[in-house]
Amino acid sequence: MIAYGWSAKNIKQAPLESYECPHCQQKQSELVIFAKYIHIFWIPVFPIMKTAIIVCNQCKHETEEKAITLGTQSTIKQLKSAVPLPKYMFSGLLLILAAIGYFIYDGMQTDKLELTYLDAPQRRDVYLIKNNEEKTEHKHYLLKVREVAGDSVWVSNSSFNYNGIVSELDPKDGFYDVMYGMHKNDLKEIKKTGDLKKVIRDYSSTAGFDREIEFLETDSMGVE
Repeated sequence: MIAYGWSAKNIKQAPLESYECPHCQQKQSELVIFAKYIHIFWIPVFPIMKTAIIVCNQCKHETEEKAITLGTQSTIKQLKSAVPLPKYMFSGLLLILAAIGYFIYDGMQTDKLELTYLDAPQRRDVYLIKNNEEKTEHKHYLLKVREVAGDSVWVSNSSFNYNGIVSELDPKDGFYDVMYGMHKNDLKEIKKTGDLKKVIRDYSSTAGFDREIEFLETDSMGVE
């Protein structure tokens, strides 16, 4: 469960001797300025506003900013504008921006790495491809490299289609024991169009990508 909401922090406190408390009529008060901020998991994300109250040192009566008399209001506005917001209140926002930057950078590095894989394909490489012409939600299928001969790449299809990115095969799935040829440039073009979603290399034995099944003329692409 995500804990989120807003909170307030005392960021400035100063004596306000000219202010007469409306409750006890004493002139010994403190001006307290708060910063309200959004937090997630109690980490400040960003501040949303500054507000002020006056606290009487004698009777502890609190006067909200909207109830403060006009004569003192100008001073409070000046003090509020002069008090800087603590930098730590932007820490959550900086973390979010850093995470976004990391994922963008990581995605770019992954794309570069996958392009090097396509430049020099190897046996056992697996390509996850999205077929946008598929009418069902199971638009993703996999190709496995069986042989590489010059610029030709011989591949086999998985027997199942999937409804998203996969990192391992369904236990009933495998690659057919037949193959057909593609040119390396065809794979690069599929990558450019965005339909080649993932290139998988150096996978573990538990991923199931080494599983082979017999192709029968009656076979049709399954779904999972």
